[in-house]
Amino acid sequence: MDNDIAWQNELARRARIYEDIEAGHRFEGKMTAIDYAGMAALTLLLVVAFWIWGA
Repeated sequence: MDNDIAWQNELARRARIYEDIEAGHRFEGKMTAIDYAGMAALTLLLVVAFWIWGA
């Protein structure tokens, strides 16, 4: 029973945190265009490196 109450309190706490983040329009860790461009460049670099290595 105490475990259920503790879990309900934890869920309520998490919900408040997410509501606060959404209300403030701040999303920590949100990926930007620079992040996606960097991932694409690293992927291309990896593919080219393995292609050269295998040639």
